[in-house]
Amino acid sequence: MPRRLLFLLLGLSAYSYQTQAQTFEPGYVVRAVGDTLRGEIENGFWEAPPLSIRFRRTADSQSETYLPHQLRAARFTGGRYFRFLRLPIDHAAKAIVGHLPRENRPAIQTDSLLAEVLVEGTASLVRVVLPDIIHYVVLRPDRPPLDLSERKYLRQGTDGVWTLVNGNNYRGQLGVYFGDCPTVSQAAQKAAFTVEGLSAVVLAYNTACSPTHQPGHNVLAEAKPRRRLAFQGGVLAGARYNRTESNAAELAGTCVDCAVHPFGGLYAEVLQPSRTAAIFGELTLSSFKSSNAEYDYYSYSKSVYTYKALLGSARLGVRFFIPTPHERQWLVSFGYELNKTIAPRITAVSGATVEATSSNVPFAKAVILPNIGLGFRSKRFTTSVDVQLYRDYNDDSQGYGTAFFGSNFALRAGLGYRLGRNTDEATKRPADSPWSNP
Repeated sequence: MPRRLLFLLLGLSAYSYQTQAQTFEPGYVVRAVGDTLRGEIENGFWEAPPLSIRFRRTADSQSETYLPHQLRAARFTGGRYFRFLRLPIDHAAKAIVGHLPRENRPAIQTDSLLAEVLVEGTASLVRVVLPDIIHYVVLRPDRPPLDLSERKYLRQGTDGVWTLVNGNNYRGQLGVYFGDCPTVSQAAQKAAFTVEGLSAVVLAYNTACSPTHQPGHNVLAEAKPRRRLAFQGGVLAGARYNRTESNAAELAGTCVDCAVHPFGGLYAEVLQPSRTAAIFGELTLSSFKSSNAEYDYYSYSKSVYTYKALLGSARLGVRFFIPTPHERQWLVSFGYELNKTIAPRITAVSGATVEATSSNVPFAKAVILPNIGLGFRSKRFTTSVDVQLYRDYNDDSQGYGTAFFGSNFALRAGLGYRLGRNTDEATKRPADSPWSNP
């Protein structure tokens, strides 16, 4: 079960990069028609170019969603800055061993997207993050955009052996691109292929050779997201309905715990970089009742008994967020549950008295499929319902299908309360940019 859980988490984490977070911060958007709207932008802590921008004029107003082509720019006050651009991007550029192409064959496509601005001036530098590589694009008004990225590929030698080749000739490309500015063209030959090194080349051109001789605006300090991951946690409580059958063969199929039990505990979430999903964990305590039978094959006797106990449950899974206006979210969760029987109390029905052990007072066994939950979050509060399936008694003799589905289940309804502040929230600042007046 732990191995299956690990594979599930790794697989579901691949979907964690498309929805938006629920942290609004001061900023402005410039719409495609040219007007500037100032208010608050929802911070998605994006790595890849944003697929949409959610904006609201005031903290109490309804949010509006803009697609990239509906905007010219979007910027957080004193923070990250995005411009809508049409850029030539080489999608064949790879740098991860195991995904490298054979031979160097560029595949340039013109993409329309919200690129992150690092330097803005006569010459500008923007960043576009694709799933497996980062592209830096240099812009000049008198020349086409220059796409720079890591580039590795495999080349076959005359002996038939494939060798790894580093094809990132960024210094040569910069030397040609800024060939009309000899000092910068020479300086580019010593520049490191880092965001700082490339920014320094662009700023040097603006200072030495641009018509204004002004370095432009260096947005590099603001372009870094405050954090990749965020942690939050709190308490939860609610009611749990168990539909579980007896562990005794002669009582199999009969529900022995068709009752509602209160539960309470703690939860924690590790929000992923784009705040679109979280890995979550829960520790809860509730109660249950069941029955079982033990057979003594030496004396040919049988003991039937019932028992009540506390149920300690641990859940681990992935939670996805679907935003709605006014800082509310729908939640969809998938997870696995591990249970432990605590402090059992046995009542004999027939036969000899039985001593409780870890094996003779079990709770139901979860199926392989994860539990599924649906919730709604409004600021600190989260309401949720979820269902967990359990295997039928003696299902091993009924084929593999019962390992995935069962007639036993637990249905929970709960209320969670987040402790502590939202760590993604920045200090509120005025919405006007300190230097930009678009």
